[in-house]
Amino acid sequence: MAKPLNILFLSHRVPFPPNKGEKIRSFNELRHLSRNHQIHLLAFCDQPDELGHARELQKYCRTVTLIPLNRHVQYLRAATAMLRGRPWSLGYFNSPRMYTALQDLMRKESIDRIFVYCSSMAGYVEDIKGIPKILDFVDSDALKWRQYSEKRSAPSAWLYAYEARKLLQYEHHLIQTFDHSIFVSSRELSGHELKTSQDKVSFIQNGINLDFFKPGGGAGPSPGPGIAFTGAMDYYPNIDGVLYFANEIFPEIQKQCADAQFFIIGSRPVNSIRKLASIPGITVTGTVDDVRPFLSQCRVAVVPLRIAQGIQNKILEALASGLPVVTTPIAAGSLGNNPELPVTLASSPKLFAKHVLDYIHKAPLSSDAIQTARDYLSNHYSWHSNLAALDEIISAPLSNKKTGP
Repeated sequence: MAKPLNILFLSHRVPFPPNKGEKIRSFNELRHLSRNHQIHLLAFCDQPDELGHARELQKYCRTVTLIPLNRHVQYLRAATAMLRGRPWSLGYFNSPRMYTALQDLMRKESIDRIFVYCSSMAGYVEDIKGIPKILDFVDSDALKWRQYSEKRSAPSAWLYAYEARKLLQYEHHLIQTFDHSIFVSSRELSGHELKTSQDKVSFIQNGINLDFFKPGGGAGPSPGPGIAFTGAMDYYPNIDGVLYFANEIFPEIQKQCADAQFFIIGSRPVNSIRKLASIPGITVTGTVDDVRPFLSQCRVAVVPLRIAQGIQNKILEALASGLPVVTTPIAAGSLGNNPELPVTLASSPKLFAKHVLDYIHKAPLSSDAIQTARDYLSNHYSWHSNLAALDEIISAPLSNKKTGP
């Protein structure tokens, strides 16, 4: 076995608990790397209670440094970045405390590799020379902001268009300058004209824990046919998707299935989502300790996102739990039009409602259909198998000379 490496793992969010998209991927990457290497984690936390996750993360890391972000201060820094013609997301994640923590770590530890999770953190290590640097973009934030700009009205649309334009330039620069870049799928590069070797870019898909997500084992069926949506409910693409479903699709479903129940399962619901609880048949759960009991109550999962990048973990989780999924084409990505998966695409409210009703009126998925879907997930969305590529990237002898920031 190769000698363990000292790896700096730099993340824009605390990679724990693994209960939402960005944290699921970052946690699994961190845990995977910790099996053979020494991890030094530097990460921001949005909420004071996230500082308590340091103890759990110490199971996987040699050192853990979590730095709180003050949103009001960071908004000012984001505005300052714009005034300087830079992406405002870089300004938002700009923190003197993080720079100090990084410098202290580099003085104390002999770092062999730098792993950056999210392009917004890349600026902290851009000037470090001689240490191989790997950047997991996950998906293209520039393309996400472009979608935001197309869905919002002024002045938000202008701000998002500005960010999309500036960030696309910055992402292109990072692909050229980092030793290796990782994306969740090839479609994330649709806005880039690569002028670098394809050997410097890899695609690592997300995974699913099939031992955790499995059919049954929950609270039993809901009083009426249950429809599930899972996701953080302070995240704009989820907010937009749920409002779209609740206002334009669910009424059509209720016309033909009056006892249908729509469960919105996710943390920190904003006011517009909380108001939906006043509509008969809609339940807004807020934060839950475990989504599985709610999934087990439902007949079908919906992913009505109109803004989406990467791979939707909520689709993988629903399929692993034995549920069929109705989703928009943009959210389905590579999971759409697959005969081994009960995933149905719908591009209009009427068609979306029809497909949901079809699943409600049909018998639940057969055990054979569920097993076929789970076998497909096991073969294509295993964290262990997919992250084997990360081992090769990390272990590649890209550089020998090391210098501090």
